[in-house]
Amino acid sequence: MPDKYYALRSVLIAALLPAISVGFTSSAKPPVVEQTLQAIEDCMVRSPAPWPVAWQQEYVDTIRHAISLHQDTPRYAERLGILRRGFELYWQDLNKSRERSLFEVHRAQIRWYTEHLMGKKLLSEDERQKLRNQYKDLWNYAACSLLTQFPFLDANTVHLAKADHLGECYRKIEAPLLPIYLCPLSEAQMGKIKQRWDNLNLRYARVDLWRQLGGEAIMSVNKQQVSPHTHPHYLLTQRSLTRLLPHIWAIVAAAPDYYRSAIGNWINAEKRRYQSRRKAKSDERRLEKQLSRKLLQTEHISFLLTALLETPRCFEESVSISAQEEITLEQQDRTAKGGGAYEVENVLPEK
Repeated sequence: MPDKYYALRSVLIAALLPAISVGFTSSAKPPVVEQTLQAIEDCMVRSPAPWPVAWQQEYVDTIRHAISLHQDTPRYAERLGILRRGFELYWQDLNKSRERSLFEVHRAQIRWYTEHLMGKKLLSEDERQKLRNQYKDLWNYAACSLLTQFPFLDANTVHLAKADHLGECYRKIEAPLLPIYLCPLSEAQMGKIKQRWDNLNLRYARVDLWRQLGGEAIMSVNKQQVSPHTHPHYLLTQRSLTRLLPHIWAIVAAAPDYYRSAIGNWINAEKRRYQSRRKAKSDERRLEKQLSRKLLQTEHISFLLTALLETPRCFEESVSISAQEEITLEQQDRTAKGGGAYEVENVLPEK
């Protein structure tokens, strides 16, 4: 009986040891969610935003909440890996400031992207390759259109700028945090995007870019004297292709209501800020005019006071001069009559 007892205990220990060791191993490592959030926080530390600590915590908590709603989603760990890799690319391009209304836009945006990533079907390798080919087609179409619109552009420089811009899109397709990189496009969507690119307003916008970069002056820039990535033809191509992306967003990814609301609040805040600056400038100009008038009035009063102070002295000098003139005139009269120093004595002739 004791032998059976010890044998049974040995079997139970042998069976439980792997489970216990696995438990210790898993507890020694943080869960995959915490690893993802830690990687996001590290990225925010490497490239800090001008946000207070409380705002940063709100931002991370927004991501945490969006993740927690999809714990039962298939390929959960893979989605978190995409979030971890894609966030770094997204964070680098983010225009961050201390404006609270803009921060709310960023917070709504990362919530949208995270929820979309966690809830939508992930791309297969064939679908990912199809999306790459579609972006390549769109960028080739846009580059050829630029060369047609601006015949003076150097073709090699345009194709270099296109390749660099397309490379950024490929990197984001590999880590598709942004919704426009998470599903292939339909033929109808491809047609609409090309149609938007050829829109007259967008062509005028590209002309404005050309003028901002120097206009006719960039037509004859020597490629040998300028770095390829700072050449005006390269910059014009890059900035034009960047303006293609919003039209892809408009067709492919519909923004949720909470994001639209945050955008609306930010626009209203910007309007109020602009009106406040405009009013402050107007008040400043009005004060300058008032001060200028007061300064002019002060100068006039000062002039009048000086004149009033000088008047008695001038009056006394005038009286003194008048008296002196009268004495001089009297002397002249006396001289004219033979008096004074030239007065002839009345001497009687001798008898």
